[in-house]
Amino acid sequence: MNSRLSVVVGGQYGSEGKGAIAGHLTTPQSRQVICVRVGGPNAGHTVLGNGPEGNRHPWRLRSIPVAAVTNPDAWLVIAAGSEIDYNVLQYEAELLEDYGHRVWDRLFIDPQATILDQTHIDIEAEMDIHNKIGSTGKGIGAARSDRIMRTAEIWGDHPELHHSQPIPTDALLRDALDEGNHIVIEGTQGYGLGLHAGHYPQCTSNDARAIDFLAMAGISPWQRGIETFRVYVVARTNPIRVAGNSGPLQGETTWEDLGLEPELTTVTRKVRRVGQWDPQLVADAVRANGGPSNVRLCLTMLDHAIPEVANYTGPLDLLPHAAKEWIDQASFDAGCRIAMVGTGPDTIAGGWA
Repeated sequence: MNSRLSVVVGGQYGSEGKGAIAGHLTTPQSRQVICVRVGGPNAGHTVLGNGPEGNRHPWRLRSIPVAAVTNPDAWLVIAAGSEIDYNVLQYEAELLEDYGHRVWDRLFIDPQATILDQTHIDIEAEMDIHNKIGSTGKGIGAARSDRIMRTAEIWGDHPELHHSQPIPTDALLRDALDEGNHIVIEGTQGYGLGLHAGHYPQCTSNDARAIDFLAMAGISPWQRGIETFRVYVVARTNPIRVAGNSGPLQGETTWEDLGLEPELTTVTRKVRRVGQWDPQLVADAVRANGGPSNVRLCLTMLDHAIPEVANYTGPLDLLPHAAKEWIDQASFDAGCRIAMVGTGPDTIAGGWA
């Protein structure tokens, strides 16, 4: 049925701008868009949309898919391979609705999603996991541990929390693909944070490749009827890691040396560590996500390296020479085509590919 399946993944250590890329992919289209969130609320995806007083507001979403902001008609899905902190979910949904972004009447939550509660956060606090390995300490690892030991509670156990009838979202997604729609999966974290990517124990509690996120969503790229399958690997010009003992960072530098304002992590609001472009890491991420035949690279925050491209939204071939050199080098390093270039908080040059 000529459906489209897109997976947005991080090519470094998270905070690459996946929210902006997923937001771009989920804007209104000729076909129905279904935006799928996987993983837990230890990752925030930032997308700009209507906020207080009608201004452009940065929505830092930890549970709700970004299409809640970018597409008023998109279906929103929280898949089985997710962890739900109901307090975070409810807060985000109610705040979004307060500013005109519908959530509850188009949100589908899989009954198999894992419930994350305060005991999981407390366990990680007692372990001092933030200082030991740089974790955000939001309880994701503890909740996954309970799930593995078959002691976790799941969304289907708590009908009192439901705003609509829970349905198996894997079936919903397969049907949507059969009907020629566009599914966009928002991956979380980044390739270098994967459980088996080489930085254990300073890593997250899952792998962070497209194949992992597809499994969390319960769908296959080989399903009949999929016309286009793409993995969008997102990499920023200067990769970051969270503050503290969070693991190696190639060419680590400072925000001052880069002439940039320090960035805070979306979830813990601590100053991020920052490094130089790491070509090997990005190339490894592309290979781990299927190679150049399926992967398109999205280079974000080019305006940090080339300030004159700020807010540019035109074709890539009309960018300044210095910017085109950056793009060509990134494409060469990754061994794949550049699909989109981020030039500001919500501006994208180029388009789908």
